[in-house]
Amino acid sequence: MVVKNMLNMQLMIFLLVIIGFCIRKKGIVGTEGRKNMVDLCLFVTLPFNIIHSFFMEWDWGMMVSCAIVLFLSIGYNVVSIVTSFVCYRKEPHYRQKTLRYGTIVSNGGFLGNPIIEGIYGSSGLFYASIFMIPVRIVMWTIGMSVFMKGSGQEEKAGKRSLFRKVMTNPCIVAVYTGAILMGSGISLPTFLENTISGISSCNTPLSMMLVGMMLAEMNPKGLLTKSVAFYTFVRLIVVPGIVFGLTALLPIDPLLRGITVIIAAMPTPITAVLLSGKHGGDEQCAAGMLFVSTLLSLVTLPIWCMFL
Repeated sequence: MVVKNMLNMQLMIFLLVIIGFCIRKKGIVGTEGRKNMVDLCLFVTLPFNIIHSFFMEWDWGMMVSCAIVLFLSIGYNVVSIVTSFVCYRKEPHYRQKTLRYGTIVSNGGFLGNPIIEGIYGSSGLFYASIFMIPVRIVMWTIGMSVFMKGSGQEEKAGKRSLFRKVMTNPCIVAVYTGAILMGSGISLPTFLENTISGISSCNTPLSMMLVGMMLAEMNPKGLLTKSVAFYTFVRLIVVPGIVFGLTALLPIDPLLRGITVIIAAMPTPITAVLLSGKHGGDEQCAAGMLFVSTLLSLVTLPIWCMFL
């Protein structure tokens, strides 16, 4: 059943990405429009999608599963952080920033949630939302520190605003909101529940089409270098491979294992490009990482699901 769901999900992803690619190439949506749509996804449809994942009857047995998910998430973050500091020592310092950030931080929230929901349904999305809490904290702490090292003023300012950024991130707030609604047993009015459900259903097609638009904006010429090729191998094969091997040794629910491996196998986040340009990283390398890893993940993700 999981394999069938993955195949159907993958075909839908390919089609949505192609549609997004054509929309951008035809000029139906411009660069600024695409950027605004990314914000719409990150700050509206994805948080509503997370809240909607909590629309289920609470079972105290789920507390154990949530604890296991958090443990798995911490383990995944340790693997990605250690890998990032081991693999790129021979690269120039400015490029190391970009490569390390792209290994520590994946596109798990933006791309991972809709894929996991398509494969495992609302229960999978629920646990994926819990899984992403430590991931987002690592993104704003260790991930950001990779770029801010060597700049005392930026590092100090970053530490001051860190707590606020983590706690007010719309996706983290959505987890709090969903947990309160589920734990308290509050029954929302039908019109409000339908509104949340309707916006939530927009997340998968919007995010997948945005991936297509991003790919359409990139010129593949000169993006594939040895550094990008090696990074892509690490991001899509090595990190999920280590996670796959370690979770195979643990007596855990296949659903929780699947969520962990799939998020570990996600490609480069767009923030790698944005932060590289802002904090002295290798912006060209980051663009190549985003383009190549996103494109190849459309092939590697279903392979990992076959293994699962």
